[in-house]
Amino acid sequence: CDYTPYAGVDAAAVARLSAAAPSLPRHRHPAKALHIAKGDRPSPLIDCYLAPCREACPIGQDAPEYMELLRQGRQEDALRLILAKNPLPFTTGTICAHRCMESCARRFLDGPVDIRGAKLKAAEAAYDKVLPTLKPEIEGTGPKCAVIGGGPAGLSAAYFLGRSGAQITLFEKDDKLGGVPRQIIPGFRVSDEAIDKDITIVRSMGGEFITGAPAPSAAELKARGFEYVLLACGAPVSVKLDIPGRVLQALDYLAADKAGNAPELGKNVAVIGGGNTAMDAARAAARCPGVEQVTVVYRRTKAQMPAAEEELELALSEGVIFRELANPISQADGTLLCRVMELGEPDASGRRRPVETEETCEIAADTVIAALGAAAEPSLAASYGEAFDAEHLFVLGDAKRGPATVVEAIADAHDAASAIMGSAYAYQVPGQAYLSAAEARKRKCVLGAACGEDCLACDSVCENCVSVCPNRANVVIETERGPQVLHLDRLCNECGNCASFCPYQGGPYKDKFTLFASKEDFADSANQGFLPLDKREPRVRLRLDGETFELDLSQDDGGLDESIIRLILAVYRDYAYLL
Repeated sequence: CDYTPYAGVDAAAVARLSAAAPSLPRHRHPAKALHIAKGDRPSPLIDCYLAPCREACPIGQDAPEYMELLRQGRQEDALRLILAKNPLPFTTGTICAHRCMESCARRFLDGPVDIRGAKLKAAEAAYDKVLPTLKPEIEGTGPKCAVIGGGPAGLSAAYFLGRSGAQITLFEKDDKLGGVPRQIIPGFRVSDEAIDKDITIVRSMGGEFITGAPAPSAAELKARGFEYVLLACGAPVSVKLDIPGRVLQALDYLAADKAGNAPELGKNVAVIGGGNTAMDAARAAARCPGVEQVTVVYRRTKAQMPAAEEELELALSEGVIFRELANPISQADGTLLCRVMELGEPDASGRRRPVETEETCEIAADTVIAALGAAAEPSLAASYGEAFDAEHLFVLGDAKRGPATVVEAIADAHDAASAIMGSAYAYQVPGQAYLSAAEARKRKCVLGAACGEDCLACDSVCENCVSVCPNRANVVIETERGPQVLHLDRLCNECGNCASFCPYQGGPYKDKFTLFASKEDFADSANQGFLPLDKREPRVRLRLDGETFELDLSQDDGGLDESIIRLILAVYRDYAYLL
């Protein structure tokens, strides 16, 4: 930094800082508490770099790679890479629940990379050029597949199967394809134009799309020679709110509102529920003519709501009121009577169970909109299961999971297509998408850059445990096969900080290959690692895979993994000060 001699306090600058402080994001409590997102994989002994965004994504989207391609201006390559796993880039680029961003390592620095927004940028920039080049990899002579439902799951199944050469017929009872994003999700969240572009991408893989009529029965499909049936018909059965008064179901209301014939709601509206559908209903109701106040009523606290933090923040910013710890009893004469709740012991979900009190409260509500969830029609799968066995019948998306996300629907479709075709689709990531370790480290040294442009390339270098250890007990050792993390037992007080920031399960202070300083330290630990027996020659005592033995690496490699050998030799050769 440039040095400027001290010339006294700049009162105007202090005043500006004071005025801005209350509105700075880091000075405000988030709508939901920040949580540490960790993947399911156990922490490996070596080679521990991975992209937590990819691990968190249900379809394993290659986010660091397409982010790098975009940074280089290679929009067409970025979109092709996205389409390898995701046929709905406009929809997911707009309304995806973005678990990737919740797991992004950059959020610990200055905010997560805008992975979702970058996907949309790639789609918008390269759609016109990439679309004419899309076609099936194999001519459609493969198995004959019936896809029932034209929402995200059904469309994705048609894309993946058609790309791999299956013969596809998709049946959709509505006049237009699109499912919940088309029929239910408000237009201010995702436009029909975005949905139409995704449908055009899906249609590029061939197949027949039949709309405006119920799907044939199982017997009819069997008679027409279909070998596989994929049920992607959503979760149309709403969970009812059984109280007296004027109560609308959220899915019915949102569908009517999307079609332009929503009922009048009055001045005050109460939305019951805490999921994303409840947020959609609340924000849509707030836009209705005549509505002056919308209140979301939830029996737990706002922090425990299943809705995404982004959806909560948007609802709050649009003036929606949140009434926590309240459970509806009845609605009459413009008032919703609720039972006041309190939080008890945790239930199976890990959230504290809401417990009734003797107290009641009243909330202004001319109309109640219930958003308590939905379920699939159970008899539908059973009816098709009579003609198609488990190996030939697949249930996808909301029909399988209940109300879920678009990207989870895509994941189900991908898995079903892979099972039907016998293998997962193979694709090539452009070499330009990968950063070297040196380039990735430079990214970690630049804060305040525009989020969305500076992915940290965690799949090239992670090293969070090195950055966050207050004792410097985790160090990077450069080897011929790339950088490795070495844990220094003598500097560690087992504070667990590295475990908090590690994207794997477990913690580096227990799981990483460890250098010990003494026989006593070696004996007191269960860590895999080595104790130098000679500080000049690579004679070591090793603990690996539950066995302890001594080895002179100048004479014999003992059949060890090459990466372990190179790590130990690198310490002796280039980092002797650690011994």
